[in-house]
Amino acid sequence: MYVTRVQLTDIKGFSGRRAVDLRLPGKGGWTVIAGRNSSGKTTLLQAIAVALCGPDAAASLNVNIDGWVNDRAKVGFAKVDVHVDPAADVFDPDDEAAPSTLQMSMKWPRVTRQRGEGVARWPSVEVDHESLMRGRQGPWGHAPRGWFCAGYGPFRRLASASPSHRAQTNPSGPVDTLFRDDAALSDSVGWVLDLHYRALEQERAQQEESTADEGAARRLLDAVLALLGDGLLPDRFQIQGVSSDGLWVRMPGRKASFPLRELSDGYRSVAALVLDIVRQVHAAYGHLQIEDKEGGGTVILQPGVVLIDEVDAHLHVTWQRWIGDWLREHFPNIQFIVTSHSPYICQSADEGALIRLPGPEEDSPPAVVDEDLYRRVVYGSADDAVLSELFGLETPYSSRAERLRRRLVALERKVYADTATAAETEEYKELSRLLTSSVQSRVAEVAARLDHEQ
Repeated sequence: MYVTRVQLTDIKGFSGRRAVDLRLPGKGGWTVIAGRNSSGKTTLLQAIAVALCGPDAAASLNVNIDGWVNDRAKVGFAKVDVHVDPAADVFDPDDEAAPSTLQMSMKWPRVTRQRGEGVARWPSVEVDHESLMRGRQGPWGHAPRGWFCAGYGPFRRLASASPSHRAQTNPSGPVDTLFRDDAALSDSVGWVLDLHYRALEQERAQQEESTADEGAARRLLDAVLALLGDGLLPDRFQIQGVSSDGLWVRMPGRKASFPLRELSDGYRSVAALVLDIVRQVHAAYGHLQIEDKEGGGTVILQPGVVLIDEVDAHLHVTWQRWIGDWLREHFPNIQFIVTSHSPYICQSADEGALIRLPGPEEDSPPAVVDEDLYRRVVYGSADDAVLSELFGLETPYSSRAERLRRRLVALERKVYADTATAAETEEYKELSRLLTSSVQSRVAEVAARLDHEQ
């Protein structure tokens, strides 16, 4: 399935003129939602996740939604239009007249509390009959076949920091970390360890039976390790294999290897994210549809939706530049919908899939950026992106550099007017050597000087 349209009304700040009505490409690719803090990026992803997963999943998340519905409204609405992939998304019972599109529509009342009452939780969700009927037959079913959706928050840990959460035995749901900071992706490590043990058992049985056939667990494990080892980790680190201690990595040409858990947050969060996506795809479909990539590597072909909040969290700028391309290349039929503060993440956005969320003080709705802004962000430099209205940054320089630049412009006026003293001329030369500028910034500085002269 793919998301083609998102509508939110009276959900937190998305009310009145700021209500959401976004149309998305509805296919595999990279959709980026950019906006300032408090613009509603996380809320938008969570609302999409709730609509796709259904009222039962919403209730099981047990999330505090005190203030979820706008203070000036009695009811909040979330509607997500879904394109059905007939080859992957199965209605139960099988329906030859199954629709090619679904509108997953939900609403819930604002929770009011009296003084001294406990924390508000998800209230009873109201669902119209058509959405409920089709939802129960499809993505909202007890054990849906296909309908892949997963969601991830900014804290993508291999292990939970919360002892109480580590003590839980139930596997985490596909969108848990999008709603709970203490949730972890440890189930993905458990899954790959289980594959490892099953592969060993199958190999032992094959030896006893004197057969040379490779077991299914080994084939699946090798495919997963091949995916993780296909340029995912920077600095030439490679996934070496798996043992009872988890995943191991090493650098080419070196004998020493290290448990993944001993590496930095960036390495661990990226590996955990990709490993969990693979696990969730396997859980949704019961198998992995794998294809060898031209030139080597592995591609996972199944469709679906993956929501990632602050995808740039823990990532160095070099990772931010290529993570979108890597995910899109290795999961070509997954619709990634991500939020970010990074211009490098935005530069990977597909055409028609770069969305600006207005700031909380702006009285305008979220919107796909126009073609000019899209080209400026995607084909320009990072400075071009951050200085555009997508980010609203007035300058890419530090406050110290800005003070010196103002001084440089003032001295430049005097030098060009031939009124500078010898000391001012020398100071101008020194600042010119000290301060480096992009072409765009120098144009702005010179324009400011010319405007002053006029």
